[in-house]
Amino acid sequence: MSSREAIEEQKGERYVTAPRHWAVTYRWLILALTLVAVLGAGIAAAGVHGRLVDGGYFDQSAESSRAERLLTQRYGSGTPKLVFVARSTGAVDEPKAAAAGQRLVTELAAEPGVVYVHAPWSPPTPSLLSADRHAALLTLAIAGDDQQMTRTAQRLIQKYAGARPPLTVEASGRLSVNRYAEQQSRRDLVSSEMIGVPLVSAVLLVVFGSVLACALPLAMGLVSVTGAMALLDLLARHYPVNVFALNILTALGFGLAVDYSLIMVTRFREELDRGLEVSDAVRATVRSAGRTVAVSAAVVTLSLCALLFFPTPFHRSLGAGAVAVVCLAGVAALVVQPALLALFGRRLSRRPVRVRWWRARGADAPDFWARLARAVLRRPLAVLLTVSAFLVLLAVPASGARMGFIDEDWLPRDAAPRLAAERAHAEFPVLNGTTLTALTPQTPAGSPAADRMGRALSRLAGVDMVMGAEGSFRDGRRLAAPPARPAGGVGQGTWYSLTTQAGPYSATAQRLVGTIRAQKGAGPVLVAGETASLVDMKETLARHLGWAAALVITAVALLLFFFTGSVLVPLKAVVMNLLSLTVAFGAMVSLFQDGLLSRLLGGTATGHVDPLIPAVVFCIAFGLSMDYEVFLVARIREEYLRTGDNERAVVAGLQRTGRLVTVGALAVVIVLGALAASSLAVLQELGVCLALTVAIDATLVRCLIVPALMGLAGRWNWWAPAPLLKVRALVLSRLARARLPHRPPRTSRHVRG
Repeated sequence: MSSREAIEEQKGERYVTAPRHWAVTYRWLILALTLVAVLGAGIAAAGVHGRLVDGGYFDQSAESSRAERLLTQRYGSGTPKLVFVARSTGAVDEPKAAAAGQRLVTELAAEPGVVYVHAPWSPPTPSLLSADRHAALLTLAIAGDDQQMTRTAQRLIQKYAGARPPLTVEASGRLSVNRYAEQQSRRDLVSSEMIGVPLVSAVLLVVFGSVLACALPLAMGLVSVTGAMALLDLLARHYPVNVFALNILTALGFGLAVDYSLIMVTRFREELDRGLEVSDAVRATVRSAGRTVAVSAAVVTLSLCALLFFPTPFHRSLGAGAVAVVCLAGVAALVVQPALLALFGRRLSRRPVRVRWWRARGADAPDFWARLARAVLRRPLAVLLTVSAFLVLLAVPASGARMGFIDEDWLPRDAAPRLAAERAHAEFPVLNGTTLTALTPQTPAGSPAADRMGRALSRLAGVDMVMGAEGSFRDGRRLAAPPARPAGGVGQGTWYSLTTQAGPYSATAQRLVGTIRAQKGAGPVLVAGETASLVDMKETLARHLGWAAALVITAVALLLFFFTGSVLVPLKAVVMNLLSLTVAFGAMVSLFQDGLLSRLLGGTATGHVDPLIPAVVFCIAFGLSMDYEVFLVARIREEYLRTGDNERAVVAGLQRTGRLVTVGALAVVIVLGALAASSLAVLQELGVCLALTVAIDATLVRCLIVPALMGLAGRWNWWAPAPLLKVRALVLSRLARARLPHRPPRTSRHVRG
């Protein structure tokens, strides 16, 4: 593309993309409707906390989920997810304590939603007694979906945990952890906002030097957060929404709203400094920065749509909420923000607050960013190789990731469920191994085939004992006869409980799940339990993540092509984003799995990475990283269309957006990083990894690698095959038909010197 062609294309785009100045004409109406909407959203979102659940983590169509439902509904069995430990100053099997324990078991078994209660008193079960006989273990299976199980567990813990003379009862187990996480996330939401909002305000005040200009991005953040809460409340009325969605989406919505508003206000002040009247400055801002915001919001939305491809309610609810929040932030920036710009006008250009070391420079004055761009362009290959090698080094720990679900190790050291679980594991060795439940729905209970299956399962490597409806087995021998069956004799289907000393998330236990499922019998062998759920989750994510990533990357690349008219720019953007993401995955392992940071934040090493988190980080971080790519490339392209000089365009683009991208990224880093103030490792991990990805992307990638690559590519940055350019021109021309011509802007007499 020649310089003359580039200039002509820019002129054509100015003509066809000029919007109407409706924001100036209807500013009071827009702001009044926005105020009403915010107040209504605030009222509607008042009860959002009560509708969120700590669940939705599993694919209900997976084999382990189907096995759990069959065990609960048909056989009155299932994986125990709630544990009570009854303690006494004396032996819990003494008459008085035993009678109190029996009453406790009877009351628990009669509670709605309780499938069974296993306790050491009847029949006597020594493995459920501590070595000093001062503590008894009660394991409960709960019926229902995630929301029903969580509500049942909350009711049981509130009713039965505490002093029940002569016993003292404390709760632990997965549902106890979920209950604590649900309650703590509400408190952490307030604490993270108390940290993030003041820090972002201080940054904006330093950047703009004006309280009024600082207030506009914060107002957009308020609109976005209030709308996000109302949208989550609406979604939670019809679909299970995870409790962590509120913390994540409010932080994401606030950060993006501030980011988009920062771009609009900065460009508006630039247009005023050029001498335009307020109405024309608003129009020019919407035409240039507004288009960038629209493309950025579309890119982030497409990235978050990948979450909708996963079958887990956790991912889908988070994806639906995130898409709505990003769209809301974009609409606020493109509709409400121009009305505010028109309302306050030149008052936004005043800088009554000045910081000596933060000097506002003219557009053409040499500054740090211009010098940095020229330095990179002098040694582009060396910069590219050095920074890329450094990022790859940061990503190396990701190769040591171990997968496992969130458990008590993800809670603070002093959390009651964690302390109870640690005491229980120390007192009851039966909790330290892994229990898997094998279900054979087509094998008649009490039949020779059922006996052969029990013996075969007990011979598997790593299996210590097999118990269940067919009796007890070890090393291929029957140790105990099955319990008495009701009249009718042989029934359809049976189940076996297998114990192993391997940890629930160990490679040995995961291989054992596959071995059990491969057993031959009268029909399929289904497996339930924590390990089986982990195996199914990994397979589900691997099956869906590839397709989701491919579709999202393709859609984003096409959108960037129509935005830039280049084939290389979208390809480069995707590769750079993936490089940034590998750093986030490396941080998950080194900072939290291995505990380098989690210990400093009040917890311990989690020991593993929850398989749900990488998909969330991928989708959100990919969108945020592409966000800054759009900001930078849009300005470089604008300069290239104006001058036709690639190197000059790269320097000018980084000079004009370097500070903007850095400040915008800093605001997002602060908001997301404030999640590290949470006492829950899952929120800490999400916040820190996302903040780290944004920080690296906005500094090392956008300020060093991208200029180096664009300097090396030269004019090839803007090349595309002729057929693709024709398609692009056709699409853009059709989109432009509904737009009105743009009259020349009026120059103001108040030109800033």
